[in-house]
Amino acid sequence: MVKVLKKSSLEISADVEEFFDGETIEEATKKAHYQIMPGELAKINITDNKFLKATIKVVGEENDVRSKKSSGTKSTATGGEQKNV
Repeated sequence: MVKVLKKSSLEISADVEEFFDGETIEEATKKAHYQIMPGELAKINITDNKFLKATIKVVGEENDVRSKKSSGTKSTATGGEQKNV
């Protein structure tokens, strides 16, 4: 059995909704204003995505005839194989 790791790069457009609590409207608004990243409870709706690239790399092998052939190579989403040097 062979294990591979796929790393993908995407551009994503998303709508984010998040509630902020405060004692006053100003306090809740200030918390929302200074929030940099969405919190764990934020509702995220992906509206568009664009595939940029992906790489697939062998990360684990057992003694197997099939895995010995492909040892030291990685594939790219644009095609072809690249030899690891």
